Amino acid sequence: MMKNSLNPSLAKLAKPQAWDAKTAEVRKGRVVSPRPPGNEAGTLVRRSLGEGGPPCRLFLASSFLIWLCLTPIASAQLDTFHLRDGSVLTGNIVGETSDAYRTLIQAPTALMMTNVPIRAVRYVVYGTPQKARTNLDLDRVARRLKARDSATIRFLPTEAFGEAVQETVQSADSRIWILAYFISGGSHETIQAIYNTVRQKARTGLDALVISEFGKGTPMPIRNATLNYAQTLEADGVNVRFIQEYRTMHKKVILVDRDKVLLGSANLTGVGVSYSDEFSVLIESEPFARKVEADCKRLTQRSKLIEKLDY
Repeated sequence: MMKNSLNPSLAKLAKPQAWDAKTAEVRKGRVVSPRPPGNEAGTLVRRSLGEGGPPCRLFLASSFLIWLCLTPIASAQLDTFHLRDGSVLTGNIVGETSDAYRTLIQAPTALMMTNVPIRAVRYVVYGTPQKARTNLDLDRVARRLKARDSATIRFLPTEAFGEAVQETVQSADSRIWILAYFISGGSHETIQAIYNTVRQKARTGLDALVISEFGKGTPMPIRNATLNYAQTLEADGVNVRFIQEYRTMHKKVILVDRDKVLLGSANLTGVGVSYSDEFSVLIESEPFARKVEADCKRLTQRSKLIEKLDY
């Protein structure tokens, strides 16, 4: 079974810096590639296959490529591209340039080396944690941030975010703290289920807190809609407070229990969990949750109850 990381021999053939924005097809022991300007990549590929070289070199390179073409990519280790047009593409990323991901894709009869333009990609899910760690240089990032604690992170596009919120608040047993620029029940099934769960938990005595925005910089329709819905939450025992300052409170964070944090771009509204193009994450980490808790407490001290708001 072919490994998800690139064999060093293949790395020379698919060097992304030299082979820019072209598509090469590996088929029956040869690489078909448009000749780039100058010499570099195309020449490098042909020489690697043995043109003008010793016969043994040609034999070894050809044998390797024939084996490569007959070996399917391990599906469990494929990298997944989520593209901006809504489609999904899978393959094995073997290199990256400033413009594209160099990627091996399993075609019906052979493996194809192609470029996936970075501008066409919403996000990438790497096939293995180790590959993500290497490609994103996470060890260096951790050293720069002096990070000592591990965390589990789930990446959540729009619909997945709503599902994760519902699942997480349903499992809450001590607290649900919500920071949201805009809250609204609406008629969407997922958002209704989320708020109904928060209400039910609050009625049983769980610590349910919502802090939202009510400053003058926020449009009046948003302020009124948020206030009206907040009053219905308060009636079910949810502690609802507002920030009313010169600077807009634009955070979207949900803290559940001692170790779960959802944050990202989505407001906790029907549109935010169904229609808008959003991106959020679920982070499971007690140290990170403690930092979020501290921020929530600072906001709580600055917030106002509904009856104290200035209209």
